[in-house]
Amino acid sequence: MMSLPYEVEILLRATLGTLAVGIFAVVFGLILKGIDRKVHARMQMRIGPPVIQPFRDIKKLLHKQTIIPENAVRSIYNNAPILAFAAAIAVMVYLPLGPFSPLLAEGGDLILVLYLLIIPSLAMVAGGFASGSPYATVGAQREMVLMMSYELPLASVVVAVAWKMSSLGFGSSAFTFPVIMSFPVWEHVGAVGAIGAILLLIT
Repeated sequence: MMSLPYEVEILLRATLGTLAVGIFAVVFGLILKGIDRKVHARMQMRIGPPVIQPFRDIKKLLHKQTIIPENAVRSIYNNAPILAFAAAIAVMVYLPLGPFSPLLAEGGDLILVLYLLIIPSLAMVAGGFASGSPYATVGAQREMVLMMSYELPLASVVVAVAWKMSSLGFGSSAFTFPVIMSFPVWEHVGAVGAIGAILLLIT
């Protein structure tokens, strides 16, 4: 059996791995969204929608007609959702999934993941402003306020982890995933990281 060239094999593995991670992220994310809605409903003494309701919502959304407002900036309005989805999938290829190592662990660090996590929110803000609708503009402004509330706790967790790792002698490699995964993180983040994690969960 003829073997593929090394470069082709690496490219094929990366492509198939990214596709598998993307499918997993979409399915698992929708399931978590369904569970979240169910829990919120139970807390409010309601039955709530079924857990698979997000899948039905996506199916319904895909069958809807695409309507672009007359005053919209088409290039930004059309590409903002694509950018948000691509950034969300890109985050997954840098993170380990259970027993599986991340696809691109050697090529990124926590700083890159932090930037990628911000992109979907920025894309929603840009899409809202580009729609030309005053209601969407209000929603985009609200999203910007929310970003300011949860990005600071997230950054404090990342900085606390990296600061502790650098104090152990890792220097600039403190932000890399192999270094972080080789240590029990919660024993090293200290009070700043713990407070940031709690604020992040609350927001």
